[in-house]
Amino acid sequence: MKATSAIVGIVCLFNSVLANGEFSILHSPNGINFKGDEQLNTSELPKIISTAMGHTTPSGDSWNGLTILNPFNYPDVTISVVVEGVQSLQLSEPRYPLEIASDLYQVKNDFTSILGQVVFDENDVYSGDIQEKLTLQKLDNKDVAVLEFLKDVGVLMDLKQKVLLKSPLKTVWIQLNGLDDIVRVYGRDSEQAVEALTVLKSALTELQDALESTYGDRFMLTTITNERLRLREKRSTSNAKENNEMYWKLNLSKRYGKDYASIFNILLWTSVFLIAALISTAVFICTLDPGRDSIIYRMTTQRIKKEN
Repeated sequence: MKATSAIVGIVCLFNSVLANGEFSILHSPNGINFKGDEQLNTSELPKIISTAMGHTTPSGDSWNGLTILNPFNYPDVTISVVVEGVQSLQLSEPRYPLEIASDLYQVKNDFTSILGQVVFDENDVYSGDIQEKLTLQKLDNKDVAVLEFLKDVGVLMDLKQKVLLKSPLKTVWIQLNGLDDIVRVYGRDSEQAVEALTVLKSALTELQDALESTYGDRFMLTTITNERLRLREKRSTSNAKENNEMYWKLNLSKRYGKDYASIFNILLWTSVFLIAALISTAVFICTLDPGRDSIIYRMTTQRIKKEN
């Protein structure tokens, strides 16, 4: 009996070391049943979420925590929120330990490939302004890390407004890194990190209420957390002030996705090529000599003969 308990303890400890994240189901339709507490891998997330949406996925799944009870009650809207910097949000059940074995941006790309359709992200949602004024006690809204976190809160607020307006955002995957910046600067157990986590959980709760108000039961809202392992850094007050002063001197633009540079170059050089081709064609036609052997000469001479 003691040996069995020791083995179970070792297995739990091994799982806790591997599982540095969590996959939480804040809401799913009644016909989509998540059960158990089995650990899963990030590579399994695209198949799990796609299956819950009603899409056919490749066979060979090793995770048994999802059961489709009613194939006529799939979600109309699916939103997945990735939160960096914390292992668990402790919002609702069910929650599953998650082994972060791959980059979460790559997980989103795999999810998009399985769906074969557009998946909107934080850049499609964020308008650039925080519509509601937040009352902050421990967080300084002039700090660089806090400003990045407030952008994440603005993303959730903008998404809530789009949900209430029934914008055509049927599948959304947003990644929020602001809380990770707070943890990196102030520490995981600091008052600033605790307040930031509270604000973020409140914004997620408001988003869930907006989804329920608009779509009733037919929506799925999930969260994926990732606690990055790091040594606690001591913050230098003088360096922080210098960073804040430097930040306000910069005219920063809104966030862009990692594919922005490649898309920009494709559009730029395609436009340059088309413009050059158009100019070359126009110059060639303008300098063309309509000699007796050209089609222009033959067509004009025929018209002259007919008029005579």
